Amino acid sequence: MKLIYGKISLLYVKGVIPDNNRYFRYYTCLGKNLEKFFGVDGLYLKSIELQGFKSFADKIVLHFNRGITAVVGPNGSGKSNISDAVRWVLGEQSVKSLRGSKMEDVIFAGTQHRKPVGFAQVSLLIDNSDKTLPIEFSEVTITRRVYRSGESEYFINKTPCRLKDINELFMNTGVGKDGYSIIGQGRIDEILSTRPEDRRAIFEEAAGIMKYKMRKNEAERKLESTRQNLLRIDDIIHELESQLGPLQEQAEKARKYLSLSNELKSLEVALYLDNIEKSREKIEEIDEQFKKVEQEIREEKSILEEKIEENRGKTEKLDKLKKTLETLRAELIEADKCISELESRIKLDEEKINHMESNNAASDQDIDELRNRLKTLETDIEKRNARLMALDKDREKYTGLLYEAEEKLAAILSQLDESEKRIEFMKQEVMDKLDILSECRTKYNSLKNEKESFHTRQKKLEAEINRTALELDSERIKLEQVQNDLLKYKHCLENKKEEINGKEKQLHELKNALDALRKEQNGCISELQAVKSRSRILKDMENSLEGYSHSVKAVLKACREKEGFGEGIYGALAQLITVRDNFETAIEVSLGPALQNIVTRDEYTAKNAIEYLKQNNLGRATFLPVTAIKPRPMDPDTVKKLQNEKGYLGLASEMVECAPNFRDIITNLLGRTVVVDNIDNGIELSRKYQYGFRVVTTEGEVLNPGGSMTGGSQPSKTSSLLSRNRIIKELDERIQVLSAKLQEIEEACRNKVSDINRVENELRLLQKERQDLELTVLREEQRILSFKNSIEELKSKQDMLSAEKKELLKNIETIDGEILLERKRIDEIEQDIENLKATIEERQEKRKKEQAERDAVHADINNYKVSVNSILESMDQIRESIRNLNEEKKQIEANIEKRIQDQAKNRERIENLKSEIAGLREEIRARNEIKTGKLMKVESISEEVAALEEEVSGMVEVVSVHNSNIQILQEQYNKLEIRKTRLEAELEALQNRLWDEYELTYGTAQEYKMEITNIRQLQSRINELKAEIREMGPVNVSAIEDYGKTKERYNFMVKQKEDLVKSEEKLNRIIREMLSVMKKQFMEEFERINKNFNDVFRELFDGGRAEVVLEDPDNVLECGIEIIAQPPGKKLQNMMLLSGGERAMTAIALLFAILKLRPAPFCILDEIEASLDDANVYKFADYIKKLAGTTQFIVITHRKGTMEASDALYGITMQEHGVSSVVSLKLSDVDKAV
Repeated sequence: MKLIYGKISLLYVKGVIPDNNRYFRYYTCLGKNLEKFFGVDGLYLKSIELQGFKSFADKIVLHFNRGITAVVGPNGSGKSNISDAVRWVLGEQSVKSLRGSKMEDVIFAGTQHRKPVGFAQVSLLIDNSDKTLPIEFSEVTITRRVYRSGESEYFINKTPCRLKDINELFMNTGVGKDGYSIIGQGRIDEILSTRPEDRRAIFEEAAGIMKYKMRKNEAERKLESTRQNLLRIDDIIHELESQLGPLQEQAEKARKYLSLSNELKSLEVALYLDNIEKSREKIEEIDEQFKKVEQEIREEKSILEEKIEENRGKTEKLDKLKKTLETLRAELIEADKCISELESRIKLDEEKINHMESNNAASDQDIDELRNRLKTLETDIEKRNARLMALDKDREKYTGLLYEAEEKLAAILSQLDESEKRIEFMKQEVMDKLDILSECRTKYNSLKNEKESFHTRQKKLEAEINRTALELDSERIKLEQVQNDLLKYKHCLENKKEEINGKEKQLHELKNALDALRKEQNGCISELQAVKSRSRILKDMENSLEGYSHSVKAVLKACREKEGFGEGIYGALAQLITVRDNFETAIEVSLGPALQNIVTRDEYTAKNAIEYLKQNNLGRATFLPVTAIKPRPMDPDTVKKLQNEKGYLGLASEMVECAPNFRDIITNLLGRTVVVDNIDNGIELSRKYQYGFRVVTTEGEVLNPGGSMTGGSQPSKTSSLLSRNRIIKELDERIQVLSAKLQEIEEACRNKVSDINRVENELRLLQKERQDLELTVLREEQRILSFKNSIEELKSKQDMLSAEKKELLKNIETIDGEILLERKRIDEIEQDIENLKATIEERQEKRKKEQAERDAVHADINNYKVSVNSILESMDQIRESIRNLNEEKKQIEANIEKRIQDQAKNRERIENLKSEIAGLREEIRARNEIKTGKLMKVESISEEVAALEEEVSGMVEVVSVHNSNIQILQEQYNKLEIRKTRLEAELEALQNRLWDEYELTYGTAQEYKMEITNIRQLQSRINELKAEIREMGPVNVSAIEDYGKTKERYNFMVKQKEDLVKSEEKLNRIIREMLSVMKKQFMEEFERINKNFNDVFRELFDGGRAEVVLEDPDNVLECGIEIIAQPPGKKLQNMMLLSGGERAMTAIALLFAILKLRPAPFCILDEIEASLDDANVYKFADYIKKLAGTTQFIVITHRKGTMEASDALYGITMQEHGVSSVVSLKLSDVDKAV
């Protein structure tokens, strides 16, 4: 590789490779059989394909082998875009990391001469023969494509996939956008960063805990989701508990209602069946009368049909004759047309005969002309064959002369070659003598120059000895001054450290205060989230009408969704009232199912809503029309008495607030209900007033008129229909309070953060000043050491100069003798050269004579060759002309034969046409005879048609008489049909009422059939049942189903809560286990990295030591990582105190340590050695050679040492402005250029 680099450098010197960014054209792409050299069989990058990515406008493929490949090129040529492309295809989402401002910037944007492209695509082809990647393919292609629309696509082996699939494919291989397989200046900057936390990512990837970290994050997200679900389920359970109690009471009432309704249904259906059977008997009597009239109608119709049939036969015969007549007339027209066509064909055939006879006459004339041309061609062919034989004899003559001349030339050339060799040998001997002479003269002049330089050096040494003595005195004075300055700087450094300690203490106090605020903030946020969640759930329940029966929901939803339907419907009663504090339970118990009653403007609005429920089969609901409901207030005197009773709190209607137009409804429902403080006072009050009204306690116990009591445990009041809106309002108020408090805390946090930032800035400034003082102290100490070393060096220099002066005087004496010997040797060599030159001149005169003879023979050979070639060319021309004449002869013979055949065919066709004409004339005669016969038949049929038309006209009068008789009978039939229709309508009305009221057909109602002895008694029982049902008031029939569903949902939610609690415990256990595994694995790998880091550092720095240290050993998974380094001859210190080159080399040592521990399949290094000096570049290159046995390296570089270490080179250039391309030069081309 050094030889190759030397040749490339020589191309620069000669100007073959211009040193110019735009016209940088020649870099070598040289590959080796690296698999055999390294013996490595593992995962590696085979190729990169780029299309439309950044400056790579055209499709470009870079092929790689194992080992080290260098990508070189001038600045701005786009070579770093290759590492960007690899990072991008592996899923990099940060446009800033790709050196852009938006993702569209990675798509080629066009140049002055090129249009922008529509998408960018990069593909990596990876050899997976050893199945390192968990996929059943020996080669894996990873592709990413992005369009200008922003749409991004990922592919694995051309199959669409997710970015997550690609990340999982390369998990823990070291390959990835955040791994250590792509190392550029950005990654070096991360390591060199002053923030230790920024260095964690590369250590975590190397330790192999990234997959655990991702799984832990996923588990934490699931845990948070589980906790949110638990909060929601708790709220739902509380809501369901509040609904179960009222629903159970409503369901019991509904069951009683259904029992009475079923009995009523049985009796009413039996009554309907009795009426239906009576109507059917009347219909059967009418059916008998129908049969008699129908028989008479059939007899009349039979006679009428006979007459019609007779008339139909004659009519059909008349129609057939008319059709026959039309057919004959059409045939006559067709016959005339056919005869005309036959006559036209005869004329056409006669014209064809005349044309073919004319063609035969013309062919006879052409045949005569062709036969004359054939004779002329045969004569020309004979003449050309004679000329060809004469030329062949001349060719043989000149060929013999040419052979004799070539033999003579060979002999002359042999003599010339011998003379040339002898002359060249003597010339080489002269050159050798001249080389020796040149060496002797060079040595002679060198000795003279050396003698002169010795004298010059003698003078300089004497001056240098004097100057050294003066410098020694000056350095001693400077040393004393620097030692005094050092004492001052150390005093300032101690004062600065005291200031820093004070600021650090202040910063610690501020951070503790901020932590307390943030803890309070987190508590406030948690409470706010919980309140918002509960408010959202209750609002969702209110919007979805949770807790209302199916039929009530249907009506209220229709009011929202159907335009015009909700006009006159105010809503459910629970939505229209507000209850005073502490009385919700009493009012809810008092109203019971009436809370779900729907308030309407009037009875007609209620009727329309009921029709809607019936039409859509949505169940039953109770409506409260404002115009129909009248108040039922309690007697004023009684109210006055009650006000003085113990425990009396007021009338239930007084505890409810509502719109004025709804007050009558509230008074109707609650006007005779009294609210008391407890059940004991309620019992006393009810007894005193003889249970004349309903009494309700604030706890929900009820004393009904007549003496019955209701009580027991009450379900939770979390969000009943009555309290739900109140709770939502309270929650919204609480949200406002918490939000305001949170803003206050956030403002306090911002103030604390501002104070912390101010103190941190002051602390950083002090630390910077301390660091500057430490550096100054270090610099002054180094200056003192430097002055001491300088003094010692100057002393040594004095001694060395004195010794050198003595040695110089001895050398001058020796060199005078060597000069005399060299002069004598030069004179001898010059005499030998003159003798050799005289001999060479004699040999050259002899060679000139031989050359003249050679030239003469050469001229004869050329003349003979020209003659032979001329003869051969003439012979070829004659042969070609003979060949052409023969071709023409064959063509003429074929034309004659064709014309003779055409004449024979024409004669045959003429005979055929004459026969065809005779046949056509015979066909015309036959068709004329047929035409005459058809004319006679037309006249006969026309007479028969006229007679039949007269008979058909007479039958019309007979048919008219019978039609009149049928019409009279039909009128009788219609009257019967009207009576029957009326009875059937009555029957259908009965059946419809049976269906409308009970959804029963006549057939399915038979199971309710019973023997009715007394219809009045039956009707009386029906009226009793209806009265009893009315006394029950509003009944929520769907409460039975609602109770069952609510109970089932409650049980399901309880089970779901148990499952979520178990899931929460399981996720917490998984997170703890993963943290334990991550901590153990990270510490084990961290120790190995630390050992490798020290080993690599010592090797790269030729000594010293280095280590990585955790900032907080108790928090190994979150804390930052410090890098401590001690190059040879320096103190152990933080990496930030090292020089720029030392810092870069330290970072590279750390990266190599990680690669040594966990080798990546391939590694892309993007100019990470740019800041190193040449010596360190060679150390860097030597080390990647060691690692190349296990890792494939692709190095983007412009440093000579790295190129020399590479096994292959790729050159990136911009031959076209703004467009990168790959240019290669074969090694053989390099050799030729050199």
